[in-house]
Amino acid sequence: MGEGAVSRFGKSLEAERNASKETVRAYLREIRALRAHLIESTGKDPDGEGGWGAVTAADLRRFLSSSLPGREPSTVSRRLSAVRTFFSFLVSVGEARGNPASGLSAPRRSMRLPEFLPVDEMAGFLSSLPADDPASKRDAAILELLYSSGLRVGELVALRMRDVSPESGTVRVTGKGRKVRVVPVGEKALRALREYLAVRPAARGGDFRSAIDEPLFLNLRGRVGRKSGAGISARSVARMLDAAIGECGEIRRHLSPHGMRHSFATHLLESGADLRAIQEMLGHASLSTTQRYARVDVGHLVGAYEKAHPLAAGKPRGGRGAKG
Repeated sequence: MGEGAVSRFGKSLEAERNASKETVRAYLREIRALRAHLIESTGKDPDGEGGWGAVTAADLRRFLSSSLPGREPSTVSRRLSAVRTFFSFLVSVGEARGNPASGLSAPRRSMRLPEFLPVDEMAGFLSSLPADDPASKRDAAILELLYSSGLRVGELVALRMRDVSPESGTVRVTGKGRKVRVVPVGEKALRALREYLAVRPAARGGDFRSAIDEPLFLNLRGRVGRKSGAGISARSVARMLDAAIGECGEIRRHLSPHGMRHSFATHLLESGADLRAIQEMLGHASLSTTQRYARVDVGHLVGAYEKAHPLAAGKPRGGRGAKG
């Protein structure tokens, strides 16, 4: 058990649950933190006599309580999810009789969402982006694509050359749970992508079978870094967006890459797009998640109601029985 169980748990996440590498790393980090906590608080290593099967709900409650100070409820919820999944794995392989985390509840999550820009501000911001050298052309293509297609920043940095089809105006995205979806790309973003691809340097090194396996967006040196397929990082995209917002000078709010995604969803809904179509483009498993994502102001809703409802604003009732 111990690290052996943790290692096998990681392999199970990849093989049976089809979890992403980021999820596997995060879950293993939490379980190793749990082991360290148990050693410190009980004086017993779960690798030793009794093993992980001797861990109780009270032990886990103390571990989660130690996580609360200074942490967001969502962080503690992710920690509980990792622990609950780990013990479910132990039960399935016969190394625990029951799941001591099954009765534990996560703290309530706040419903705060990232800032997003109104349509006119977003249009002005994107139009202000310089595109006069390879680096600025790359940055403009990244930001145009984030807004045009509503990609998660992790999905964007994972794109390969083969995933983009300028001819059909689509991009092939691998989302959470390795689910693949095809998302349309707007003409403005396609134009920015073509301009970037015309000056994009070749990736160096023998990490890829062919040019189409290379990351779409490279770092400023035109290399993929030490890790195979790393390309530009999500952190670099966030820093680049911060710098672009600062240089624009017209925006007085913080905008994250996730805020670009929120803007995409909200603007589509305000323009009358079907909520389920937005759900499909965003890659959400649940429609309720999309409803929280796409925020529409009350004025827009009232306007849509007055325009569409047969009894709004003194409109006569249509259809059979209506007076002419």
